[in-house]
Amino acid sequence: MMITLRCFALNLLVAGCFLSSASVYAASPAANSAKNQADTMRTLQGQALYRERMALPPGAVLSVWIEDTGPTHGAPLVMAEQRSEIHHGVPIPYTLTYPALPPGGHYVLNAEITVEGRRLFATPDGGAPLDRPQLLLRRVAETVVRAPYGTWRIQSIGNLNFPNTPEAPGLTLQQDGTVYGTDGCNRLMGHFTLEAQTLRFQPLAMTRMACLPPLMAHGQQISAFLPTVMSWSREGENHLVLHGRGEGAAMILVPQDAQ
Repeated sequence: MMITLRCFALNLLVAGCFLSSASVYAASPAANSAKNQADTMRTLQGQALYRERMALPPGAVLSVWIEDTGPTHGAPLVMAEQRSEIHHGVPIPYTLTYPALPPGGHYVLNAEITVEGRRLFATPDGGAPLDRPQLLLRRVAETVVRAPYGTWRIQSIGNLNFPNTPEAPGLTLQQDGTVYGTDGCNRLMGHFTLEAQTLRFQPLAMTRMACLPPLMAHGQQISAFLPTVMSWSREGENHLVLHGRGEGAAMILVPQDAQ
């Protein structure tokens, strides 16, 4: 009888160990996934300052971002960005959280101070190395960088070029944040947000007309690209560039009356 009780107790102990191990095993993939994700994140803390003796107006915003300026991307690729309103004088502290950066990139740190989309201070051209998070910003010259407002003809998306015809696709961006135009087949209209170099299109309404297959294909390319737009830039007076997500993703626009 004593042997039977001991065996019973031993069996219970073994079963308990097995169930405990099974529970830990079942939970470990999710726990490991969360741990691995946390392990891949990095935190960069620093300060931004400028030498001019001036107070910032209310609503000033500090933006700090990491970008890969490697030549394979065309336009710089933003890897992480932090943006916050400034509530005190310089130096201005910031904390930037970003994922582990792939090897082989050319990563630099950039920052700017803006007020209502107008740049007051910015890091010098070329940015700063990631191991120098104390950023000295310079006053931006009082030259006006023309905003992307106006009526534009879409010239290309990536390697896809659109012919300059009366049916060519185009966009009109107005200062009140409305956008309308055509993808070469259907009309589109809606709104966008603009802050400094950041531009986002809100979901656009579109007509649903049937067109010739080439025009339909072009329209699908345009409607698929616009929701991915992250920022804009100007190349001279006659080229507006809308930068989308992904490597080398860009839409080139020219003034509507350009040849």
